[in-house]
Amino acid sequence: GSGKDTAGAGAFIHDSDVSVGEDTGVLDLVGSNFSQIDNAEVERKLKSRPDILLNDETVEMAFQCGRDSFILTSKRLLKIDVQGVSGKKVEYLSILWPCIKAFSVETAGNVIDRDSELTLFLNLPDKDNRAEGFPRNSRTRCKIDFRDGNADLFAVQRFFSDKVLGVDSVQHSQYADGMTGHHDSGSDSFLAWLGDDNRLIDASEADAKFHSDPPILQNCETVEMAFRGRRDMMLFTGKRVIFVDVQGFLGMGKKVEYISVPWTTVTAFSARTAGSWIDNDSEMCLWLDFDDVFNPIRGSQDDPPPPPIPRRSWLEIDFQKDKVDMFMIHRYLSERCMRVSAHNLKSDSIPVSSELLRPTPPGTGEDLVNWLGNNAVSIDDKEADSKF
Repeated sequence: GSGKDTAGAGAFIHDSDVSVGEDTGVLDLVGSNFSQIDNAEVERKLKSRPDILLNDETVEMAFQCGRDSFILTSKRLLKIDVQGVSGKKVEYLSILWPCIKAFSVETAGNVIDRDSELTLFLNLPDKDNRAEGFPRNSRTRCKIDFRDGNADLFAVQRFFSDKVLGVDSVQHSQYADGMTGHHDSGSDSFLAWLGDDNRLIDASEADAKFHSDPPILQNCETVEMAFRGRRDMMLFTGKRVIFVDVQGFLGMGKKVEYISVPWTTVTAFSARTAGSWIDNDSEMCLWLDFDDVFNPIRGSQDDPPPPPIPRRSWLEIDFQKDKVDMFMIHRYLSERCMRVSAHNLKSDSIPVSSELLRPTPPGTGEDLVNWLGNNAVSIDDKEADSKF
């Protein structure tokens, strides 16, 4: 949508009269649950007194909870916060689309947990907060609860996919080279299953599934690599990495979170091979372009402050040894995350080369470590170029 060439957020406070929606129940008011409302009616009101929207700006989705509103337009995300007992004081917070660095949707659970959720991860600056039990940056997470049955969660997910990843304007591609036809034999290890270590699975099957049930992927988007743990999944597409987090006891609950991280949000990555029999899993780490650090509460006043928790700012994913080729992972991330032309990423319409997804010859890691040795010495750049 328009507005992607600018970044930031702005808010102003205004006196106004705002009424509560007729179909909003008491439990939804207490739980801050939003329900979808008519786009055209909202746009008409926001273009009358007071004039909030621009003339060429359109409301594309709108939600209301009590006196507050959450408006998605062609140019911004607009949160209308009605304050005070009288409701005369109103804050209009505009968040421009480039500020959204990742997003997740979470389906509704059981009778007790009946709302679905949208979480946006923003790179808005804020005062550094060191208070225990609070995030370091209070503006990083923007969370919206939707009343179950009163908002199409996957329509919301598709909307944010178009806004954050780029408009879905291409027919679905059938390309999915990563382990196509690969038979998933399971974890083959109780410890790996218990630790939820991921293993490589057939990307084409995952591509077909998440284009339809549930419809998470854009039509123009293709799963290039796919991984499964004990109950969760991770997908590499041309545009993003998707984490599928199945919640509840042994993954039997209805609640599932789908977390989308565009490749443009990844600022650094690492691939770590497995060690000895004690350290039997390999890891991938991603550093992301937003501050989601949380300050935990110490156990007692006599304890020193516990270290901050990075939450979504830094992700570590465990892979099962001998089930995932870590050098292939590193080659894939290099192609998808590194800028290749004028500080731009590789086009998401161009699939990662099948040459990069070829199996790494056995013993490659050991040969490289032996060649490097333990001493810091100058080595020939051409020889290093050939080795790497």
